[in-house]
Amino acid sequence: MSVVKEKLREIAEILYQDTSSEDLETFETIELSVRKHILETVAPEIGNFFAIQQGEAEQEESEK
Repeated sequence: MSVVKEKLREIAEILYQDTSSEDLETFETIELSVRKHILETVAPEIGNFFAIQQGEAEQEESEK
């Protein structure tokens, strides 16, 4: 298993534990819960990480 898949599985476990049992009853509610977690938690964190990395790369480039 790749490192990315391994870390995604760990994240999935955390998000699963943070999901109410009512949201795990049907495929539809599971899908909606996953989308909500991605839109509200996962995507913003990844976006912030990329923005910070880009800012650091630009800073290093301007220091040269």
